[in-house]
Amino acid sequence: MFNSPTDTGSAASLPKAPAPGSIPQPRENGLPARMVPDWDNIGLFTAGIAVGAILGAAVAILFAPASGDETRGRIAHRVRTLRGDDDIWDELAQELELAAEEREAEDEAARAALKT
Repeated sequence: MFNSPTDTGSAASLPKAPAPGSIPQPRENGLPARMVPDWDNIGLFTAGIAVGAILGAAVAILFAPASGDETRGRIAHRVRTLRGDDDIWDELAQELELAAEEREAEDEAARAALKT
């Protein structure tokens, strides 16, 4: 019923313990076993990294010393001072303000035309 070996062999013929994190794969030709990754342990490690990153982000958000807008402003200011690109950002801000003012003027003119 069961296929059990008749010759148990000596202790020297038994395979050595696998390296941690690996599973020995037996070979038919008697050469040393090939080692493959243990995907269960790799998956568990990866899940631990993901949970740690999520918890770390949550704690960082909860204990942030300033609001999101203020923090983004501080980061932008630091980037500008490190790069020396104050002029480019100032020009962009002026262009955006000008575009917003023009859009508001167009909207007011359209509303006035609809009322008359």
